[in-house]
Formats: sequence, C-alpha cells, structure tokens
Amino acid sequence: MSDQSTDPYADHAEMANHWWWRPGWKVGTRFYAWHITLDGQDELHDLVDSYQEALRPFPTLDPIPREWRHITLQGLGHVQDVSDQQRDDAVQAVAERLARLNPIESTFQRAAIFREAIALPPSNPSAYARLRDEIRAGVAAAWGWCPEKADGFRAHASVAYSSGVSRASVLRQALNIAQPEGFAHVQVPGVSLIRMHRDRTMYEWDTIFQLPVQ
Repeated sequence: MSDQSTDPYADHAEMANHWWWRPGWKVGTRFYAWHITLDGQDELHDLVDSYQEALRPFPTLDPIPREWRHITLQGLGHVQDVSDQQRDDAVQAVAERLARLNPIESTFQRAAIFREAIALPPSNPSAYARLRDEIRAGVAAAWGWCPEKADGFRAHASVAYSSGVSRASVLRQALNIAQPEGFAHVQVPGVSLIRMHRDRTMYEWDTIFQLPVQ
C-alpha cells in the first residue's frame, strides 16, 4: 500500500463500516451542506457504474445510486441549529464569491480505497480545494466564523460506501481489472446547498439552492 502521509489518495489497508453515527446524528437528523451534485455528468456516471459492477461480489460495499452521487465540499450545520436568515445570509455571501471563479474541468479514472469508501479522485484536486476555500470564506463573511475544520479535505466522487470490514488488496485487484484506459470528463458549473439525511443507510437530500460558478 502507498504512504498516506504523502499521498492523501493512497489505499487504506483495510476498510471499515462508514455508517456509524457521528456526533449529533441519528435517524431523523437533517443537515445543510454544500455539495457538487452530478446530474448530467454521464461520463462520470458510466465510470462509476463500471466500478460498481466489478465490486458487485463484495457484500460489505453499498453502491451509490446515480441520483445520490456527489462531491462533498463543506458542511453548513444541522438544520435545527441554522435559522432561515442565517442560511440565506450564507448563501448570498457564497454566491458573491463563486461568481468570481471559473467552472472547474476535471478528469477521473483510477479508483482509490479510502477507509470507509471507494472513491474517484479528480485530476486537479487543488481546484476543488480552492472552491471549498471560497465557500468557507463566504460563510465566515456572513457569520463571523465557519463550521468544520479547514484541513483534511480530499475532493472525490464516491463509488460505494463500506458497511463492514474488508481487505483492500482483494478490492484493488477487482478495481484494477475494471479501470478503463480512457478518462471520464467533468465540467462543474456550480454547487448546491442541500438538506440531507442518512436515514436509509445512504446520503439522500433535497436541493435548497443552486449557485453557479462563472
């Protein structure tokens, strides 16, 4: 396995259950977050589909349906803790910052094995880090502070979540066989503020606002 101290996308040696309850989470919890939703990104969806087919024999992996695939950027807070006015102030401040950016263009190809998910890193993760930084700056401008830590971010599109323990070496063999020679191309035109939950062992959401990057 690669050294994760130098490569944030290096394979973990063993996968663990993703579906443990984080602090403040339970069935019924609703949470605001900034995501890139992947509607219309057909090349990326086809790539995810091919990897999911290769992973079908592994019962501890939960494949993500097309409608719930995304790139996580930044949490905003539990719905009960964020007033509508606070939410709207943050959205306005973030929109002003995103209007200064150019749309992100990326390619995806090789899958990585995280501790709790199979994921696809983008070719230019720094572009997503900058996008997240602008979102955080907008929230901080509106609120005077920003939730979540600034560090530790790894841009990725998840293929499947882990629901148990499995050895990465076996998974890597299957992923290498499924890896295509070509790349999936993605253009990110904007971000979404979503209201999500995980009541059914999958992240599902309603889209509250969509903001263009232009």
